[in-house]
Amino acid sequence: MADRAKIRMRLDDVYIGMTLAEAVYITLGGNNMMVARKDAIVDAVTMSQLKKFEVAWVYTYATYGSSASAAPVPDEDLNEKPTVKPWTTPGMIKPALEKDVCTAALDSIRDLFTALQSTGEDVNLKTTYSTVSNFNQALYRLVPEVLRHSSDLHIQNLKVIEDLPYHHSLSVAILSIATGRVLGFDVARLLKLARCAILHDVGKPYVPLSITGKKGKLSPEEYAIMKEHPVIGALNLKRKGFGDLELWNGIMFHHEKVDGSGYPKGLTDKEIPIFSKIIAVADTYEAITSHRPYRPPMNPADAFDLVSSEVGKSFDFDIVEAFSKHLTFYPVGSAVGLSDGRVGVVVNCDNVRRPTIEILSTDEMVDLADIKNLSLAITDIISAS
Repeated sequence: MADRAKIRMRLDDVYIGMTLAEAVYITLGGNNMMVARKDAIVDAVTMSQLKKFEVAWVYTYATYGSSASAAPVPDEDLNEKPTVKPWTTPGMIKPALEKDVCTAALDSIRDLFTALQSTGEDVNLKTTYSTVSNFNQALYRLVPEVLRHSSDLHIQNLKVIEDLPYHHSLSVAILSIATGRVLGFDVARLLKLARCAILHDVGKPYVPLSITGKKGKLSPEEYAIMKEHPVIGALNLKRKGFGDLELWNGIMFHHEKVDGSGYPKGLTDKEIPIFSKIIAVADTYEAITSHRPYRPPMNPADAFDLVSSEVGKSFDFDIVEAFSKHLTFYPVGSAVGLSDGRVGVVVNCDNVRRPTIEILSTDEMVDLADIKNLSLAITDIISAS
């Protein structure tokens, strides 16, 4: 990339999908700390990090959205924005829900998890009225909001939710609510499902970080400890007076598999609570389409293929079918990388697996469903977090 022209840009003018031409450093405690590496593609996480540390300027490659032979733009000429059409700008995927709804939900989840993780045996959530009340109020806003937007929910707009703690729990809840709606759950039942989905991993903080954060394969001993988290979570909720039997069982058995190979009890198909079955699918799909320190996110279409391949083994057919009703793999506005190295933006997704892409460097329209383009494939979703 050494021969590519660089441009100095205000951070406010930088778009998701651009590539940083220089590493970004900040001064912290008298030391320089790198917050973004050279040649990193700007995604939602990187942008959030740069804004968090109040970075004002960055250098990007000037080839983004323009000719590959574009000349460098001088530092003083910063008024003209890149020639990218606003309606095809990468990262312009609308969030799944209104930001205030997400923020309230994430705040309430954080407060509830904090209370649940208290080591004081005398802490009973029946007596912490404000914590439980705020959590319930957040759910009363969340469920109707998901129902209003469930026709255009997809994994990519879930990734637009700020990458804050408990994001995974909230995303699993949103996907579970949408699935429950297809299955015919009424609002009261969806509220119970959402509560269970948000709390499905409430036992994880009790597992050592050396295990939950391990990059390689867990040893048999480590895996045995990991498998305790659903039971720990359910029992902790019961001990602290939060929830009911349906909630506790939904959490305890969300790692069971319909063929009996799951844990903690090796339940089979009809023995597994329906909340557990729904959460298992949503949890798996959300996790494998998310970035992890030890692996990149999986392509949404490939992720769903993986989930589908587990029908009859890990997952229930009816649940996976209901889950699929609100999936759009490549929503309009997604910045994607193609197998030939080009980067573009999805401008039409009528064909859910083979959308139409506008190439950023040339404005060429590439219909992946066209027979002449069948050798091309989407290999990366740049705007995913």
